[in-house]
Amino acid sequence: MLKKWFSLIAAAALVWLAAAPGLAFETREEMRAAYGALSGFAGDTPYAQVPRVEAPHESGALDPLAVADALDYLNFLRALAGVEPVTISRLYADRCQRGAVLLAAVDYASHDVPQPADMDGDFYQSARLATTASNVARFNWMRPDILRDGMAYFARDDGVANLAALGHRRWLLDPAMAQTGFGLANSATGMSYVVMYAHDRGNAGAEWSEVCWPSAGVFPVELMHADLAWSISLNPEVYDLARSDITVTLEEASLGLRFSFHCSAGTGDGFCTVNFDAYGSGPCVIFRPDFSQADFTDYLQNQRWTVRVEGLVTADGEPALLEYAVEMASLYAQDVAAVELSALELSLRPGETARLRAAVIPTYADDLAVSWSSTDPAVATVDADGNVSALASGTCEIVAASANGRQDRCAVTVS
Repeated sequence: MLKKWFSLIAAAALVWLAAAPGLAFETREEMRAAYGALSGFAGDTPYAQVPRVEAPHESGALDPLAVADALDYLNFLRALAGVEPVTISRLYADRCQRGAVLLAAVDYASHDVPQPADMDGDFYQSARLATTASNVARFNWMRPDILRDGMAYFARDDGVANLAALGHRRWLLDPAMAQTGFGLANSATGMSYVVMYAHDRGNAGAEWSEVCWPSAGVFPVELMHADLAWSISLNPEVYDLARSDITVTLEEASLGLRFSFHCSAGTGDGFCTVNFDAYGSGPCVIFRPDFSQADFTDYLQNQRWTVRVEGLVTADGEPALLEYAVEMASLYAQDVAAVELSALELSLRPGETARLRAAVIPTYADDLAVSWSSTDPAVATVDADGNVSALASGTCEIVAASANGRQDRCAVTVS
């Protein structure tokens, strides 16, 4: 499923490196098939043994099927970004389960939690090894697949506090990670705490250049919304960020949207920065367009966003260009609900023509194709572009139909 890295663009003048991230999924059908093949979890509770978050504290245990579902989903997210899958470490899993109990005991999410007075010292030390080396999340709900909720949250990395670093996402998609573990516990107030071990370096020799999110190729629109940032983690062995002066252009041509960012300077059409903090395996270019002045509601299927990163310098001192496209697509089939014609009646004379336009609703449906027909071609005909030609006196209907049979009709009178 993971594709090899390959170049998609020709070398430009004075640019010695032209590359694009590999495409994890080239079609929406391929992406949906991979998503549909995830194991899923149908149990009533993610626990095999419920943790105890009061003294004497007990780590409890997670249902192996709930863990398998969360791991499958995590590896699906990593596949989207073109990085290798990870496996579960029993050691990390045990630590993370204690870490979740620690967070539930104090009832707040933090990486550095002081020891509760009633918690055993060995239990606390093991728990702290997890919280200081993991992604942690706090939810005000509980459901059987909440571990999967945690993975989705880490990938999105919502919130202003996370915007400048996107540390959760960068750890989740770290190419150097080979193993992980999960933890879950609920506080006395009903809050849920999810822990995912992130500091493993078992695949430190992984070959990679960039980790992009949203990623090149087909990308699930359910994982993006207008308040989320784009990110590009860069391998410091491939790029010299200290000598790079990075600019980014983000464009959706069909919507007439174009955003420019000078990430190294922190200026542009929205938020942008280059973060050098030690999250994951390399520094990260972060940018989020400001849609407040644009006629834009949210990311939708059928949008095609292009990303162009200039000003990069390789570790060898050569200028570099990074360019790729993101095809937004839903994880679920989107059927056409209706077809609406620009006119419901036409009056023409023989020899006259008129143009009809068909709007497919919703615009994010899978198949936007429309077929045209006339109920009486002797009176009027219509071509594939909706151009109606009146031929002889009489009446007929021009029909515009979608692939799934939705249609609208225009009554034509020729006299």
